[in-house]
Amino acid sequence: MFELIKVLFTVISGLLVYKSINTGCNKYLAFAVCAIWLRLVLSAFHEITYDPLIAGLSINALGSISIAGFGLLLLPGKVFLLKKFVPFYLLFAVIIVSGIGNFAAIETINVLVKWAYFLVIACALFLSIRAQGMNTSLLKLFVPFMMPIGLQVMSVLMGEVKATESDGSASYVGGYNHEAAFSMIVVSFLFIVGLIERGTLKFQTTIFSLGIILLVLVNYRTAMLAALPIISIYFYNSIDRKLKSKHKVPVLSVAVLIGFMFLFGAGMALQERFADIATVLYNFDELIKAPEYYTSEEKRLFSARVYLWSSYLSVFFTSDLATQLIGLGPESWQDLFRYYAHNTYVSYLFEYGYLGLLSFFILIFYVFKLTKSIPSKHYNRTTSFTFLGLLVMCLATMPLWNIEGLIFFALLFGVILGTHQNRSAM
Repeated sequence: MFELIKVLFTVISGLLVYKSINTGCNKYLAFAVCAIWLRLVLSAFHEITYDPLIAGLSINALGSISIAGFGLLLLPGKVFLLKKFVPFYLLFAVIIVSGIGNFAAIETINVLVKWAYFLVIACALFLSIRAQGMNTSLLKLFVPFMMPIGLQVMSVLMGEVKATESDGSASYVGGYNHEAAFSMIVVSFLFIVGLIERGTLKFQTTIFSLGIILLVLVNYRTAMLAALPIISIYFYNSIDRKLKSKHKVPVLSVAVLIGFMFLFGAGMALQERFADIATVLYNFDELIKAPEYYTSEEKRLFSARVYLWSSYLSVFFTSDLATQLIGLGPESWQDLFRYYAHNTYVSYLFEYGYLGLLSFFILIFYVFKLTKSIPSKHYNRTTSFTFLGLLVMCLATMPLWNIEGLIFFALLFGVILGTHQNRSAM
C-alpha cells in the first residue's frame, strides 16, 4: 500500500517540479532543483535503486554519476575556479594521494564522485542566486523537498514505522531506507524554510515547526542535537526582527528561558533515548582505551559508537608512520569493519591520515571565516549556526559520506557563496 503512496507522491512532486522550473527559473537553478528531486525520488524506492545493476553500480549510484557529470558539463568552467573552493580542492588532493598510496583507485573515484555532486549543486545554487536572487532560488529549492516531507507525514498517519529501537521508540522515515540519510533531508528542509524571506512563504513558521516535529519523529538522536542551532537561530531571528532595540534584551531573555524549559521538558520525555549520551560524556575519560578492554556494557554505549571509534583508532595508531600520514585509503573501513565509523573526524583520520584530518580542519576554519564575513546579520547568524550543527552531526555520524548530507552541505555553501556575490566572488 505504501509503495503506491510513494508512486502517487512521485508523480505529484514531479508535476510541481516541472511547473516550478518552467516559471521564472534559470537553467542553473532548474538543474539544482531537478538534481535534488531525482536523488530524493530514487532514494525513496531503495528496494529497487540500491541493488547493483550494471558493473556493480546501483541505479542510485548511476544517478549520482549522471548528475555529477551533467553538472560539470552544464556549468561554466570558471565557476569551479572560485578561490573559495581552494580548501575543498586541498582535501580532494589528499584523498587522491591516499587513494594512490593505498592502491584504491575505484574507492577513490567513488568518493570523488560524491564530492563532485556537492560541487555541481553548490555552484549551480551560487550562479542561481547571482542571477535571480536568494529568495527566488530558495523558494524553488523548497519544492523538491515536498515529496519526502509529505511521505513522512503519510507514514505517521498510516503507522508506517521503519524500525523499533531497543528502548521501544519508533522511527518514521516515509518509507526511506535509513534514519541517518533521511534526517539530513529534514534538516535541509528546515534550513531552506528558515532562510526564506518572511512573508514570501505562507504559514512559514507553521511549516518550520512541522519540520521540527518530523525531525523528532525520525528518531535520530544526532540529527536532533545538530538541528538545535538551526532551530534556535530561526526563532531568535524571528523575534529580533520584530522588536525595537530597547525591548530586545528582556524579550530575548524570556525567550531563552522558555527555550531552556522546553529543552528540559523534551530531555525528560526522551531521557531514555539520550541517557547513554550523558553516560558517555560523564565517563569519557574512562572510555579512552583499547577496544579489548571494553566491557560488554561499555560496548553497547551510544549504539556501540564509542567502541567502534576505539576500534578504528586502535587500527590506525598501530599502523606505520607512512600509513598514519596518508591514512589507510578511501573506503578502507569496508575491508576491516562491518560499519562505517559514525564519526567524520575519526573516519577522515583513519582513511586519509594526519594530512586528511588537517585539510578537513582547514576547510572547517575557512567556511566559518566565510560565514562570519557575511554582511547580513540574518544570513551571517543562520549559516554560522547551521554549519555548527553540521559539525555537531559529524561527531556521531557521517553526513558527508552520503549524498543527502552532501546536498545539505552544498545548499549551505551555495548560500554562503551567494551572500558574497557582490564582493568579487569570482
